This record gives sequence, structure tokens and C-alpha cells, in this order.
Amino acid sequence: MASLPEQCCTLPPFTSDYTATGTYFTVAVPGQTDLRVYAAGPADATTTIVCIYDIFGLHPNTLQGADHLAATYRCRVVLPDFFRGETWPLDNMPPKEGRAVLSAWVQKRGNWDVIRPALLAVVDRVKADGATKLGAYGFCFGAKKLIQAMDEHLFASAVLVHPSFFVAEDGDAVQIPVALIPSQGEDPAVMNGFWERVQKKGGRITEKSIREDFLDMHHGFGAARSNWADERMAARARDCFAVMIKFFKNTL
Repeated sequence: MASLPEQCCTLPPFTSDYTATGTYFTVAVPGQTDLRVYAAGPADATTTIVCIYDIFGLHPNTLQGADHLAATYRCRVVLPDFFRGETWPLDNMPPKEGRAVLSAWVQKRGNWDVIRPALLAVVDRVKADGATKLGAYGFCFGAKKLIQAMDEHLFASAVLVHPSFFVAEDGDAVQIPVALIPSQGEDPAVMNGFWERVQKKGGRITEKSIREDFLDMHHGFGAARSNWADERMAARARDCFAVMIKFFKNTL
């Protein structure tokens, strides 16, 4: 059964005093409260990348990564606040109640039936704003949401960074080129099984999909568990985004 990596339940996020440079807008979601969305880069960009964050939501490190991607790739990056500010508490990691409680919280707050209408509304909005090329990247549980979104045909390609809740069979669901970016914290058997299935897809999926392992980095290094104040970790986070940018340039 799919589960959270051990490091997802044990490593706390880094604190950060980074001040994000983007702006916010709201999107109406049928049957839900309005959704707040962070946006970096020009609002009229034809290339837009949607990010699905990790359990710590709009954490400064995650926003810093989005700002970096938007400035470097010269695109628009949007981060919907699917949790609407009610993220997993920063001071409760490792979870005092135990790993099972965290897993249950993620399954409830990040349930696909909750995420799906909000994601569809965001995609409709950015298309209305002029986006003609759409990609996505997801951290941790966010990578799983991108697998679940495959049947919606929203994106031309997707990046899966230190994924959680994966099973090898998720590779069968892939319908677009993907970039798989595991850390040392994921189960190698699951990552390898997933990748083998992607490679068997054939055609453009096999041709354009890439895998880049960051086995010197812990789970979460690309988002809230990154520490851009640490020279080495910041460099590896930038390396991760460089892989993403090269992939998007080749697939969007």
C-alpha cells in the first residue's frame, strides 16, 4: 500500500525569512470556498507552470523555488493554496500523534475529490489569462495528485519531485512525459518500478520522460525542507530546478 516516506514523517521544515516577490489572486471553486493562488512571473505569460505543494503549504522555501523558476524560465508559476491556510503545523514534525495521524490528515485534506475541482478551476483561470502551454510540478503528496490528474489531460508534462504515496503501478497511469526526481528518502523499489512502467509506454512519453536522482538529498529538499540559506542545499535545490527547466523546455 502507498505510504509516506519515513523522512516525510521525521524531518522538520527549515525556517526561512525569505520574502516572496509574487502576487495573489483568487479563484471561485464550485462547491468550495474561494481559492487563494500565489503567482510569480508575468500574468499574461503564454507558458504557465502549476505547482502542487507539500503538506506545509505556501511555505517561504516553496515560494522561493517558484520565484526562482519563474525568473529563470521566464514563465508564470502558480501555486494554489489547496489547504486554504490550514497546513500541517510546522512545529508538529515529527508528528506527536504518530505517523498514522499525519498520513490520515494528508489523505483527508489532500483527497482527490477535494483537490480536483480546485485544480480544474485554476487551470481554467490561467487559460483565460492567456496560457497556451501548461506544465506542472508536485512535491511529496503533490506529485501523487499529478498522477491522479492524468485522466483530466490538463498538462503537457509534469515533474514529480520526491514523491509520496506512490506505488509502482502509478507508472501505468502516466499519459504525458514526466520527470521523476527522487531523493534518498523514497523507496527505491517503488521508484524503479514506477520508472520501468513509464519506460514501457513508448512513443513520446518514453522519448521525453527523464529521471534524475538526488540521492545525496533528503526527502523534501526541493520545498519546505529545503534551506536556501545553506550554500550546498541551495545549490542542490537550484540543480533540481535546472533539471525541471530543461525538461519543460523540451516538453512544452
